[in-house]
Amino acid sequence: MNEEEFSKKLIHFVEEDANNLRPEVVLRLRQSRERALVHAQQRRTGSFGLSGNALHRASWFSHHRVMSVAILFAVIMLLTTGIWQISMKQQSDDISQIDAALLTDDLPVHAYLDNSLVQWVKNPSQQ
Repeated sequence: MNEEEFSKKLIHFVEEDANNLRPEVVLRLRQSRERALVHAQQRRTGSFGLSGNALHRASWFSHHRVMSVAILFAVIMLLTTGIWQISMKQQSDDISQIDAALLTDDLPVHAYLDNSLVQWVKNPSQQ
């Protein structure tokens, strides 16, 4: 027996049994169906126009508040650490550039030997 024959026989048996149901069972089934439809409409109108995926995420965060705070804290800590490391790298690069500029600058010999270097800095035209 293939699937098509099986499905036809199954549909036939279900329809035959549905026609032989007692009226109170039919009434209960109809009421259950109506309640399910009302419940489905309420869920659809309560979504505020968001997609199901966004609603799922929002629901997850509201149900897992501690985990949400932990994730937020971890993200903030990672960002802070990254910014700090970048600024430290930039600061060390700046210091090394200043050191290189001082060491390679053309200072007159007497500026290295003179104790009053401050006066030479004030009047650089006198060599």
